Amino acid sequence: MKMQNLRGETFTSNMLEYDEVLERIGYGKTQWLLLLISGLLTITSVAAQQTMSIVVIASRCEFATTEAEMGVMMAAYVAGVFLSTYIWGYVCDAIGRRKVLLYGTFSSCALLFILMFVTSVWLFNVINLLSGISLGGVSAALYAYLSEFNIPRHRAVAINYSTMFVSVTAIYVPATAWAVLSYDWSIPIIGDFVFRPWRLLMLLTLLPGVIGGLVLLYYPESPKYLLSQDKEDQAINAVDWISKFNRGLPITQVLICNELRLKPEIQTEENILSNSKGWHMITDIARATKPLFHKPHGFNFVLCNVAVFCMFFSSNGIQLWFPEIVNRSSNEGNQSSTVCEILSSPTQDQMKSMNSTNICSDVISTNTYIDNMIVGVAFLVGFLIQGVILNPIGRKNVLVAALALSIFSGFLLHFVSNPIVVLILFCLVILLPGLSISIMLGAIVDLVPTNLRGKAVSLCMSLGRLGIIAATNLMGIILIQYCTTTFALLSVILIVCFVVVYYLPIRNSA
Repeated sequence: MKMQNLRGETFTSNMLEYDEVLERIGYGKTQWLLLLISGLLTITSVAAQQTMSIVVIASRCEFATTEAEMGVMMAAYVAGVFLSTYIWGYVCDAIGRRKVLLYGTFSSCALLFILMFVTSVWLFNVINLLSGISLGGVSAALYAYLSEFNIPRHRAVAINYSTMFVSVTAIYVPATAWAVLSYDWSIPIIGDFVFRPWRLLMLLTLLPGVIGGLVLLYYPESPKYLLSQDKEDQAINAVDWISKFNRGLPITQVLICNELRLKPEIQTEENILSNSKGWHMITDIARATKPLFHKPHGFNFVLCNVAVFCMFFSSNGIQLWFPEIVNRSSNEGNQSSTVCEILSSPTQDQMKSMNSTNICSDVISTNTYIDNMIVGVAFLVGFLIQGVILNPIGRKNVLVAALALSIFSGFLLHFVSNPIVVLILFCLVILLPGLSISIMLGAIVDLVPTNLRGKAVSLCMSLGRLGIIAATNLMGIILIQYCTTTFALLSVILIVCFVVVYYLPIRNSA
């Protein structure tokens, strides 16, 4: 390739690395807008899960659901993500990150739109499961796509800021629910079908994803991925698009050259989906996964999965049931009662139902929205604090301290009755294991070989979501009748997590 130096002299150069070209183009609109797109897709994928914790309350009269059925409603979406994320990771390598993101986003948004008009609770659960399967593709492809449009030193920062949109979602969901569900209206459509406010909430859940997906249509496939597939011409066109969007100039003018050649990206593993079909594809994925459990890292990897399962079980399990817990606790007569004393006694609405003709109440108190927004703000502040203290204190020390404090907070929930202190304790029990997940995933990367890291993180996240499914269903069955036992079980789960993390060889330095 002929290029010019600063004195205008022409010289010949070898092919350039993609990251080197990206650095020459510079950070610009491509990266900023893609960060916003990733944030919007994150909001929809997380909101689809968190909105269910509000919807199960607002729709319980219409669907006539029990607590156990409410648990199934909350778990259905997570089950879809659990079933699909690991396989989607392989699909990304077969057909590309952008295609998976677009398919996952638009198909899931279409399914969420259909949910607005479903009148059967079991059909609702099936469609919600399919929505989770579709959004599993977004979870699998998003960070890879985002990182490949950034140079190495910017990738960790970009992913960190994208992850912070999870906290934004924890504020967005109760805020939009408060705005929509504060008004009691209904629109008769056909026959007995009535469109109520909670159905509109589903539209606000999918809206950020639709906007992000539409903007993503203008983006090319990841040049790094194209190079790994020996599609150099398409990769150069994608790089040229980045250059024009960031600098307003073709890539050849930015590099001051007549022709651009890019070094190919070497694939570290076989493309299983390209070489296998049907049942053979599943067996090949299982075969590619087996090395994760081999010595010398196998035992540590199993322990990591146990720790991540426990973190998801305790943090997300309580977070999804938190609106129902707050809603049951929100009346003046509960100011001097513990959480379990409140949950084990009938609510005022239930007392009225017993003394009248089958009145059902799906009213959500203002405190439910406010307390859930406080949890969202706590997550946002927690991410910021964690970023500051992680390196000075060390990863393992932060993990051990966070889990110890969450265990202590869970223990105090059995005895404390002051509403403000109870809210603080709930924030800590939800927040600290939740923040620990990202640290734990970073530690897993250090505990397995380089060529297994992607699969290790994907599998841990999938099994973590299995913890959410177990927690939401279990709490739906035993939370009200056996409240003390439920919180004791959560404490035991956290103690197991603490012991596992303590004995894992996690380095304090990143």
